Amino acid sequence: PDVVWFGEMHYHMDRIGRAIDGCDVFAAIGTSGQVYPAAGFVTDAAMAGAHTVEINLEATDVSGVFAEHVLGPATEAVPRWVEGIMKD
Repeated sequence: PDVVWFGEMHYHMDRIGRAIDGCDVFAAIGTSGQVYPAAGFVTDAAMAGAHTVEINLEATDVSGVFAEHVLGPATEAVPRWVEGIMKD
């Protein structure tokens, strides 16, 4: 399958870096935040000035890195979060 397994490097890391550097909002959905290099993306996004959002079933060991937290199953939490930002 075309997925990133534990210990593998993501494809297109330079492209990912450029996207993170230019984003206004960075949302991590359903992750432990423990596997690098993806675990470092939130720090990169925050350093670039993006608003960071963790959407997860429960708080994680890296929750303190995120500016905003939305807890619950992704099927409920993501639509609730999107609805909230669409109102702003």
